Amino acid sequence: MLTEAELQKKWESLTFTDDFIFSRVMHDENICRQVVELILGVRIGKIRYLSAQDEQKTDPDSMRIIMDVFLRDENRIINVEVQTGHKKELPKRSRYYQSVADVSTTSTGTKYRDLPENILIFICTFDPFDRNFPRYTFQYICNEDKRLKLKDGSLRIFLNTKATELSALDQKLQAFYHYLQGGIAESSLTQEIFSKITTLKNNALERRFYMTLALKLADARYDGYDEGLEKGISIGLEQGLERGAHQKALETARAMIGLGIPVDQVQLCTNLPLDVVQGLMESSET
Repeated sequence: MLTEAELQKKWESLTFTDDFIFSRVMHDENICRQVVELILGVRIGKIRYLSAQDEQKTDPDSMRIIMDVFLRDENRIINVEVQTGHKKELPKRSRYYQSVADVSTTSTGTKYRDLPENILIFICTFDPFDRNFPRYTFQYICNEDKRLKLKDGSLRIFLNTKATELSALDQKLQAFYHYLQGGIAESSLTQEIFSKITTLKNNALERRFYMTLALKLADARYDGYDEGLEKGISIGLEQGLERGAHQKALETARAMIGLGIPVDQVQLCTNLPLDVVQGLMESSET
């Protein structure tokens, strides 16, 4: 079990590429817009957050995923993820994320021609394809004629923030990479990010959110692991972890509601669906 001193040390060492900080900083609309526009190289319209660290699934039996930053403007749905662990299944994971983004934002009766662009961005703290390119951009093309693109509106971008050769990038994007690599804020955007993180770390409520969440997640891992072992390693562990994490999230949400913390903050910290948090809030008032 983590001690308070260990949690405090971990809190002080968090950077932009840690899930908690990344989600918090990117929920600042001005910073989020600048980061997305910098990576895409185009201006985007008025953005609307679809979720932040929210659980997404296409039906009750489908695999759950948690999206870091999920938003849209008039013409695009954009999912921005930070990835710190090198996973071999990242390409197929990106495929699934894009399919979920499509299904979860498309209403019945929508015509195919009205589907918005679907853009997925992975900010990786490693080289996902081992070519030392600073970025990898994927769109569907025809094998028989490389000049022929499918033009289905999908785009996947993987940033390799460990790249050593950045000359292909413009100066602002190079400055963003430098900040991710060494914490050096040499541009107006990275200075804003640095300032935002400093403000967050000096906020006692944010620190309490993080420590409470970290403890609950650690408890959930232990509880879920024990329950999973009783049902078998292959199936029981996964089910136990899921139930344990969900139960602990509910307990955390109830405690935060009891402290008078707003619904959106409770939802952001616990990853529970908004309707579940609202239901807990209503039940606490009765």
